[in-house]
Amino acid sequence: MHRILFATLTSFLIFGSGYTQSITEAKTVMDRVSQKLQSYKSLKIEFTFTLENEDEPVNDSMEGSLLLAGNKYRLNVMGILALCDGEALWTVNDELKEVNVMNPDENELFNPSDIFSLYDKKFTYQPVSSTPERAIIDLIPAEKEDSYTKIRLEILKAKDQIEEVTYFSTDGNLYIITIDSLTANVPADERKFTFESKDFPGLKVFDLR
Repeated sequence: MHRILFATLTSFLIFGSGYTQSITEAKTVMDRVSQKLQSYKSLKIEFTFTLENEDEPVNDSMEGSLLLAGNKYRLNVMGILALCDGEALWTVNDELKEVNVMNPDENELFNPSDIFSLYDKKFTYQPVSSTPERAIIDLIPAEKEDSYTKIRLEILKAKDQIEEVTYFSTDGNLYIITIDSLTANVPADERKFTFESKDFPGLKVFDLR
């Protein structure tokens, strides 16, 4: 949860026209995935979040859940409940008995809605591998990012659905999100995306806006 252009002339010379066709295929796959995601009014996702670092070494996994409707979300992972109604973001830490409130665009942590709006970003698509069942595509940002070097997507072709997302962090960590289940167009009550103090008695609220 904690918060990509290197295709070179050499690569082009090595792969030639076949590489160009692979890029075209990758873009076609991404376009289909994007169109399908945009057709959903809401999503309910159960996922596994994994943090890996071979140098440390670190390999920690934990389960999480996400309810997403446009720019609103309810994310539960690593003991933190994040509620966002599109205008404010509340992070609820029951262990510390505190709630932080901030503007969503000031959040330095992972924004789950980013997974499903990658088509809005400026990326270069770099195909990694492709089989009849699945495609693996690296997304390289056109402009240098401070937090990551690339995003790797594993896509199930038959479903036009993202199965796994890996963020290659500049600090050497891999942040891996594996989607265990995805249900589209589920009921999404507006109250699920907002913080009500009566639902969280005994927590101190810090407004950081």
